[in-house]
Amino acid sequence: MKKNKLYIIISLLVIFIINTILVVCNKYTNFDAFIHNSVMKLHSELTTRVMKAFTFCGSTAFIVGLACGLFIIIMIKKRKSLAFSTVGTLIVSTLANNIVKLIIRRPRPEYMTVVENTFSYPSGHMMASTTLYGFLIYIIIKSNMPKKYKIFYGIALSILILCVGISRIYLGAHYFSDIFGGFILSLALLLIFTCINDKKEWV
Repeated sequence: MKKNKLYIIISLLVIFIINTILVVCNKYTNFDAFIHNSVMKLHSELTTRVMKAFTFCGSTAFIVGLACGLFIIIMIKKRKSLAFSTVGTLIVSTLANNIVKLIIRRPRPEYMTVVENTFSYPSGHMMASTTLYGFLIYIIIKSNMPKKYKIFYGIALSILILCVGISRIYLGAHYFSDIFGGFILSLALLLIFTCINDKKEWV
């Protein structure tokens, strides 16, 4: 693992810890409310439908289905290391999310408009989306695809990750700090797995 990547990973983990402390100490209350109110200015029947579509893209059913599909496709291409890394990253991310949720035990927002039975921090949708779509971006960058397509798909997937996060705030399922914490933690895990995978010759 290169030193610069190691420093980035450590920095992300430190930011996550600080964010978690602020959440536990209720230092985000006003800012979370401000972000939620700002997002809700976009409220309309059409926007709600769009946001529900984006939140579905980060749901367990969709993410697991997509991960299985990617696993099969990559295995067919005889890239076993990459296939297992794709699934492994998602599994570790899910375990990390569940562990932190049980430790922090933050209640969901009172204005939640969707049915959720788990704790709020960090956002599972955000972590799953960042992990899987982020790893897909990594695969695209490493592929022999023309540069213009790499840029296009990379931007599109990045926007999708962002929209999943916004949709969770819009639907009242999470506070901004849940989304931010989930993004930072999953990004750190993603970088760890991509660094490990870089050492294996799969390209």
